[in-house]
Amino acid sequence: MTARRFTNLFFAVLFIGAGVFAAAFLYRDYQHLDNLRSENTILSKRHAAVVDEATKREAQLDDLQANPEYVESVIRTKLNYAKEGELVFRFER
Repeated sequence: MTARRFTNLFFAVLFIGAGVFAAAFLYRDYQHLDNLRSENTILSKRHAAVVDEATKREAQLDDLQANPEYVESVIRTKLNYAKEGELVFRFER
């Protein structure tokens, strides 16, 4: 009976040890997965911002290519040009 008890105790300890060993590795992998998920969330937000910016720039490029009034307004505001005979007031900020 003592040999059987010893064998049962040995396998119980072995089973518990294997469980603790597996749990340690699974916890480490779970932490890694959690870090990857948070990084994926951050990158998804960045991707959405970049796509939004690209859409805005494509719309601006389309306006520059197709709309002469828009081109004129951009030239006047960003390059500080004026039409001939036009008086421009500039204020310091």
